[in-house]
Amino acid sequence: MDDPAVALVATSAPGALVTGAAEEEVLAAVVVALRRLCAGEAARHLRAPPVLDATVADRAGYGASFPHLLGAVSRGGAPTDLVLTPAACYHVYPLFEGHVLDAPAEISVLADCHRQEATSEPGRLRSFRMFETVRLGGAGDCLAWRDDRLDRLAHWLESLGVPAERRPANDPFWGRPGRLLASAQRADGLKWELAADVADGVRQAVVSVNYHKEHFGAAFGIREAGREPAHTACLGVGLERLLLALRHAHGPTPRRWPAPVRDALG
Repeated sequence: MDDPAVALVATSAPGALVTGAAEEEVLAAVVVALRRLCAGEAARHLRAPPVLDATVADRAGYGASFPHLLGAVSRGGAPTDLVLTPAACYHVYPLFEGHVLDAPAEISVLADCHRQEATSEPGRLRSFRMFETVRLGGAGDCLAWRDDRLDRLAHWLESLGVPAERRPANDPFWGRPGRLLASAQRADGLKWELAADVADGVRQAVVSVNYHKEHFGAAFGIREAGREPAHTACLGVGLERLLLALRHAHGPTPRRWPAPVRDALG
């Protein structure tokens, strides 16, 4: 952790950052800490590519729910069979397609993601890295897992000296039907986030936890032993946002961060 100042450099493309060696060492330590903290029971850890089969995004409902955020890969102006990865977890569900779960399953995954955000607000990135852990099982198991991981991440952020606000949230669904979905998601308490200051006067979610009910189980034919569609939950950490929160809390030079913070990052 004896690095020079962590200086995230904006590129000519709004919402995209260039990171240097100091940032990469911090983020590598963050991923190791997250795997130890939140994915210790995961059978596998994956490194996913920045592109996703377009049919997976369609089957998962992402194109219909978030068309304003989805980026397509084109060739000569014509769409290809790929889209840009919108969230790391979308690489996990097809791995379980058609499976009958004998017991809950868990996989962690790190991916380069893209969302066509309409703002250049600090931390509101279009290109970013996301660490996720996905849980597949029964309804009670997934809910208990989600709540446990939210507690773990809240305590971990506290150990990093990053004050975080725990709050209910909703996804940015598209259009009038999307507003109804967002309202129902918030009313049912399906999504929670931990929000921290990433700049003066700017607070954003650095952690989110989500309970999807049987949405992905039904979409990909994943079933419990009783042949009912499996339920899923996930936790996600935006790595660049967390780095911005650490910088905001402790300054740009990791070797000058408080010792307990450096210890929490290993």
